[in-house]
Amino acid sequence: MRKAQLPIAALPAWSKLNDASFIDISVQNVEAKGFGLATERALSSVEAFDVPTLLIIPKDLILSAEAIEELAKVDQHFKQLLEAAGGKSLRGDVLLFLLMQITIGSPDHGQLVGVSNPWTEYVKILPDFIPLPTMWTEEERVMLVGTSLESALTAKMSALLREFESLREMTVGISWCDKCWWENEALHFSDWVLLDAWYRSRSLELPKAGESMVPCLDMANHSSSANAYYEQNSDNSVTLLLRPNMKLDKGAEVTISYGATKSAAEMLFSYGFIDEQTDNAIVLPIEAFEDDPLGKAKLAAFAGRPIVRISVVEGKVLWESPFLYLLSLNEEDGLEFKVLQQNDGSRSQLRVFWQGTDVTEQTTNFEALVSHHELEDVFKLRVVALLHDRIRKQLELLYESDEAVELAPMLNERCQNAALQLRKAEAGILEEAFSVVGMQKNKLLENEGVLRYLGSMERPEHPQNGLSNEDDDFS
Repeated sequence: MRKAQLPIAALPAWSKLNDASFIDISVQNVEAKGFGLATERALSSVEAFDVPTLLIIPKDLILSAEAIEELAKVDQHFKQLLEAAGGKSLRGDVLLFLLMQITIGSPDHGQLVGVSNPWTEYVKILPDFIPLPTMWTEEERVMLVGTSLESALTAKMSALLREFESLREMTVGISWCDKCWWENEALHFSDWVLLDAWYRSRSLELPKAGESMVPCLDMANHSSSANAYYEQNSDNSVTLLLRPNMKLDKGAEVTISYGATKSAAEMLFSYGFIDEQTDNAIVLPIEAFEDDPLGKAKLAAFAGRPIVRISVVEGKVLWESPFLYLLSLNEEDGLEFKVLQQNDGSRSQLRVFWQGTDVTEQTTNFEALVSHHELEDVFKLRVVALLHDRIRKQLELLYESDEAVELAPMLNERCQNAALQLRKAEAGILEEAFSVVGMQKNKLLENEGVLRYLGSMERPEHPQNGLSNEDDDFS
């Protein structure tokens, strides 16, 4: 859909009309970052009783769950859209609201739809392209093959396509939706991808309102050494404040933190860039084995995400994966899944039992549950061997795709640099982790209890049991 566009120079007028107050700062072009917030004069919070307020956004401009509910009361077209296609999640409802705003302002359909509000004009100022991987071209996405983002991006694009097709199915029967979007194929999948990119890159968590979009504040760029912070006030307005003991020269960039624990892949996926100071970490999905008769049950019963998070902190490799502990166990060890029948004949949810005890509410705590078991070291060996194999497979994917990346044509320089930065960071983490986890596996293989257990069994038929002591070199 052709979106009406306003230049960033229109923001001061929009702010004044809607009581959003910039105080000693403005939106400026920041070198190598595009637009951001910067000071219009020197500012200091050193030995200040009241730290300087830089921006005030009134409650009525904040796009939150409460705001969506209130806006639907005054806009019958938006209410109709929500009733037909909304109600599944806050994110989905916000995307429908943003779609409603670009539809109201679109010059193409000739329909009088919706009720204009401050966001109708604000979305005209938002960019048409955000460098999130979901907005990269197919050629640019090749550079992510082998990284932890490859599978996440594939899953995300599939989910977005399902959402778009579902939107069509649920609204094609609504007259104004059909005329504005579907009759002449004015609304494209790329439009839905852009709306999702706006939401993911610009939403933030407010103490009272929860996940929200805050106009003007969303112009602030990220820094791991942020010099400003935001808070929600008693009247539910949002203010941007200078951090204590800060001195900024005129023209200095004003930054906030988008999160201190995100990995490089998470930063690129949600915001379109990688912070040099971001966590040196990688998150990999873990899949159940096809020949594991309990595999599907383990996935269904697990209360968290089936992932492993590996990080390097001060030169030390750390990893965490509650799911691997569940994945490594089987019926012979004492793991059971049951669906209990109630007195009324109905069946309860899937229940998990360990050593005869119901541990359904503790599926993320199997590391503690297996402690002090006579086979504790054997269980640990299985987990470490599974992790070692998972790291090996990811390294293979990364190495095998290097040639294709090197031969890829020069595309968007910003996207290319981000992809290469991610590949380098993840390769370094995986190589170091492969070595450290390999040593952990070898140490466990020398354990007397493990040796007795292995000596009492034949060599495992299934490589996923991870009891091989083969040494692979990925240095």
